[in-house]
Amino acid sequence: MSLATMLRWDVDLQIRYGFYAVYAVVTVLFSAGLLLVPPGARTDLLVLVLFGDPGFLGFYFVGALVLFEKNEGVLDALVTSPLSIRAYLAAKVVSLSAIALAGASVVTLVVHGTNFDPFWFLLGLGLTAGLFVLVGFVAVARFDSLNAYFLTAILYLLPLSLPLLDHLGIASHPLLYLFPTQASLVLLGAAFEPTPTWELAYGVAYLLAASAVAWVLARRRFVRHVVRGEGGGRREQAESAPTGGAVSGLLDRLAVGPITTLAVADLRNWLRDPLLVYIGLSPLLLAGLGRWGVPAIDAAVSFVDLAAYEPELLAAFLLTPAGTFGFVGGFFVLEDREQGVLQALRTTPITGAGYLRYRGLVILGLTAVVTALTVPVVDFGTLPPATFLAVVLVASLHAAVTALLLAGLASNTVEGVGVSKGLGFLIVAPVVAIALVSGPLELVAGVFPPYWAAKAVVLSLSGGSLVAVAGHLVVGTLYQLGVCAVLVRRFGQFAG
Repeated sequence: MSLATMLRWDVDLQIRYGFYAVYAVVTVLFSAGLLLVPPGARTDLLVLVLFGDPGFLGFYFVGALVLFEKNEGVLDALVTSPLSIRAYLAAKVVSLSAIALAGASVVTLVVHGTNFDPFWFLLGLGLTAGLFVLVGFVAVARFDSLNAYFLTAILYLLPLSLPLLDHLGIASHPLLYLFPTQASLVLLGAAFEPTPTWELAYGVAYLLAASAVAWVLARRRFVRHVVRGEGGGRREQAESAPTGGAVSGLLDRLAVGPITTLAVADLRNWLRDPLLVYIGLSPLLLAGLGRWGVPAIDAAVSFVDLAAYEPELLAAFLLTPAGTFGFVGGFFVLEDREQGVLQALRTTPITGAGYLRYRGLVILGLTAVVTALTVPVVDFGTLPPATFLAVVLVASLHAAVTALLLAGLASNTVEGVGVSKGLGFLIVAPVVAIALVSGPLELVAGVFPPYWAAKAVVLSLSGGSLVAVAGHLVVGTLYQLGVCAVLVRRFGQFAG
């Protein structure tokens, strides 16, 4: 198999699993959102978006592709084929970098016109995207499950994001130049403003060197974990996977109701899976970072006054638990479907509808508790007690919407990675619209279910009438229940 053949295979796979379609939607939403930003702040935010999304895109997508190829036995077949490791990695780098470059080019042309240097733009983004594809392969090679991969991803992405502190003006230190992502920000910034020659030379040389190191590491990981099959990820997953037979046997042995058995299994997974523990705490950790980080960013940057947007920021943080737990719940359903758990449950009294009700109630309960704790942690405003309680309940409904969207639109976890790429916009888009769009046009954002709870928060903190606040919460409740009903029906058809 040649490089060209592998490239066609990768592109076909990416199209089949919706990567192109999802990123087309993401590109449109990024473009629309940045056009709403005041012109004085647009370029700085554009660089942030280019770095944080198209630049990082390959990291997540290559993980989904490699896990699919592992679980379907494709990698085992490729090892025995004439395809070289070099061609395999090159196909991944080229195909995923092409998506990043296409999306980034459209966003930049829409937002910034042709008033930028295409050489530094393409060079900086191309090298960054390729580097993250290789880093993503290094991260995913030893694992066979998305949970393990996502947990490791945090360890890679957190230090690589530190140069953003320098870009935002929060902290500047020469040691930040040791991170290859500092070189990425230098080259991306050079596309829009004059940059000293020494920085350009540093950016190109350091990104090339970092890519070479990542290439070597990726080749070694391929040989070790794919060719030789070293590492316990696959074995551990196979041993711990809750297959349909295992579930049925467990129900028989415990002689308890299927709901109780499922709840015990879920609780055990949450307690022993470090990723799930992290995810459960992440909204509160993020709220803590927001409480102390937002004032620091506000003091450091000059292109936006964040203090003026505290109601909108509170709304965004308040909706974060719903997005997070909805994401987890959606992937639970996808994994249960892939592993035959749903099929096995049809032979028990729980039925498919009972399974969905169980998942929904657990997700809604966890979301409501964490949402209630998030508001005082972030401390961007105080809502009246009755409004606070109502907002928490309505905002929590978005978790059910997110989980059902993920489970209903994706047929497996690989597609789920692509679909999840756009789910964050369900929260970001309405909050941005509330902050930057005035008049009746803002109501267009009401198509996004979280808009109504977010708007109620902003109205309450801005002195809006109780009737207006209550009206938005009632509409938000009815709208989200209606969306859930449609998605439940679709899930039933999709699951057969």
